[in-house]
Amino acid sequence: MTHQSSKKRKFTFPFIIILLVNMMLAACSGGKDNANPGSDSKPGSEVSLDFSHFFPPNHEQETIIIQEFIADVEEATDGKVKITSYPGASLAAPDAQFDAAATGAVDIALSVNSYNPNQFPMTSVMELPFMSNQGEKGAKVLWQLYKEFPEFKDEYAGTVPLWFFTSDPGQIFTVGKPVKSIEDLKGMRIRSPSAETNEWLTNLGATPVSMSMNETYEALERGVVDGTIAPWEALQGYSLYEVVDYATVGNFYMTTFYVVMNEDSWDSLGEDNQKAINELIGEKMAMKAGKNFDKVGQSAIEKSLEKGIEIYELKDEELAEWKVLIDPTVEKWIKKLEDKGLPGQKIYDRALELGSQ
Repeated sequence: MTHQSSKKRKFTFPFIIILLVNMMLAACSGGKDNANPGSDSKPGSEVSLDFSHFFPPNHEQETIIIQEFIADVEEATDGKVKITSYPGASLAAPDAQFDAAATGAVDIALSVNSYNPNQFPMTSVMELPFMSNQGEKGAKVLWQLYKEFPEFKDEYAGTVPLWFFTSDPGQIFTVGKPVKSIEDLKGMRIRSPSAETNEWLTNLGATPVSMSMNETYEALERGVVDGTIAPWEALQGYSLYEVVDYATVGNFYMTTFYVVMNEDSWDSLGEDNQKAINELIGEKMAMKAGKNFDKVGQSAIEKSLEKGIEIYELKDEELAEWKVLIDPTVEKWIKKLEDKGLPGQKIYDRALELGSQ
């Protein structure tokens, strides 16, 4: 696999500092081929890895999913592989996490695929409208698609994917004004997580505003946006229940996430450690992460009711009206992939098939 060097890299200041420090360390150690902590490890030696991601330190993807994974890896490798987590985008911005792993500035990275528009076209199939009603199921579908479609792997060049997962379904959350119809949504500025969501929000008459989840609380609080598209989980994971007043439930979309490891860091582990870690990753971790989103999402619903957030669930006949304006996004997505020589129709049909099982 080769690096996607043709893409423009967007790094934060801390990212650049870390990259420079790693380069100096590499020079001082005699010219290592890369800047990964474990890259010069010898058989039987201890390997130290960093795990960079954007979730807040108190988020359950950090406190439960990642920390349990770290403990499981250490146990499975008899203490030979130790991982340190760096939450809160402390090593790289949310949209720079993949490049951080691909270039070797970090060993393992987790972020949202849609923070890098057009970089993960195959993966974005699970960001299309109405693909699944559960994070656990969506995560299983996404990992299966990765295994079945060779084109999927090209999106992750320079890395070894450890697992993918999806959020629980996304809803519309607003401040000051409820959304019970398409007319209510018109003219509202809505934070959007992806290009696909941007398109159908525009079709509905809203103004999409692209930003990461880390920025959303402040944007809602300050009135930069009138609402956000987000999974229920975000109300608890990012405390959005403190700033939103209304929820419109339609199970509109899912957010997709990747967890990838630098290729050289993976190679540095040695066969025994790789074999042990392979038993922990893949579909197993994907479904565990997705299931956690479902669990936290349910908790967020209960907390939202306690906080007095008004919830409006679109009826089937109402949602049918929305779908007339939302569904064209799917056809455009398929055509866009087919124009690139990618099997858009096949992966979309297969995703629906897997989701119905």
